[in-house]
Amino acid sequence: MKDRVIAEFPVKAGKRDGFETALRAALPDTRAFKGCRGIKVFHDAQRNTFVLIEKWKSFEHYDAYLAWRMETGLAEMLEPLLKGGAKALKITKLKATDI
Repeated sequence: MKDRVIAEFPVKAGKRDGFETALRAALPDTRAFKGCRGIKVFHDAQRNTFVLIEKWKSFEHYDAYLAWRMETGLAEMLEPLLKGGAKALKITKLKATDI
């Protein structure tokens, strides 16, 4: 069973191109990170928000990835691009259930 993570990035007006460039540069390392099983990227044009739907082997793998990203400067990189700064990044963890 794979755990899912939804990451929402509300991008500042006029910063979409810069955010896309940063995302294109970052995603290869994310996809190669241990435990990552895939990422789909969506853009909500009305809210200028990028939504990433990620599949992870476990939340422990995702947490290790996020810690690595924070250590390597993710928050500082996102600060000037996101509406509300890096604090505006919204992460939702979803556990699959057998219903």
